[in-house]
Amino acid sequence: MAGERVSVMEVGREVGAVAQAAAILRAVAGAREALGVTAIARAAGVSPSTTLNILRTLVHEGFVALVPDTKTYRLGLGLLEVARPLLNRSDVELLQPRLQQVATEFEATATVWQVAPDDKALLLGRIVPASGIHIEFRLATRIPAYAGAIGRAVAAAGQSAGQLPRATLRSRFGAIRWHVPVPFETFLAEIEEASANGYAVDLGHLIRGVTSAAAALCDRSGRPRLVVAAHLFQGQLTEERLEALGLALRGLVEAAQPAMFGVAEAPAPLRRGGGR
Repeated sequence: MAGERVSVMEVGREVGAVAQAAAILRAVAGAREALGVTAIARAAGVSPSTTLNILRTLVHEGFVALVPDTKTYRLGLGLLEVARPLLNRSDVELLQPRLQQVATEFEATATVWQVAPDDKALLLGRIVPASGIHIEFRLATRIPAYAGAIGRAVAAAGQSAGQLPRATLRSRFGAIRWHVPVPFETFLAEIEEASANGYAVDLGHLIRGVTSAAAALCDRSGRPRLVVAAHLFQGQLTEERLEALGLALRGLVEAAQPAMFGVAEAPAPLRRGGGR
């Protein structure tokens, strides 16, 4: 009904033991080698005694394996058993639950785009809101990778990873057909803003009358691989709600990126003398 907001899910009280177990699993998963109880407790932010008790339960369930000789812990095969149904799912299927929340809450068309090597973005999937009127895209639509909100998100990720020289960006920008032209210097400033905010916005420049917000998922090297976006009619959201939409997309990326592409690699430490 008009004026009513659909509740996507009812959020109950957090169960502390489950949250601690999840933090411990993430600490074990994020380590390059098996860790002892103290190191896991420190990384998870859980007391050593509680960590030990939870680890014993996780070992019993097969989610964590104990290395007896060193009394250290690593991930167990039980996790693979639980996660197996996810292994054959497409990127769109993996992202769909959170995208559905975005589409419903903001009455927007949510999309997933693949950043292709030919400087194009390919539409992999879309989720439309329950309302009858919405922005529509054809599957397999291709657009320039640096166009619109999607392009600003891709460019922000590329520049943060040091993989997008300004000269290259200027060349790609010059080939984009904007419905409402935007100066290159303004485009650069909006890329900087997208880098700071974690999401990008296009206010009807790429497609007249359509506002879009987008955030990029990057691989371990920082290269943008996928982009999640939301599209709605210009003026449909207030400035505050548009910011909330951008933050929702950023939150989606922060939750999905480590699981889909792994944790970003830390830069190699500098050696004495300034070399690597």
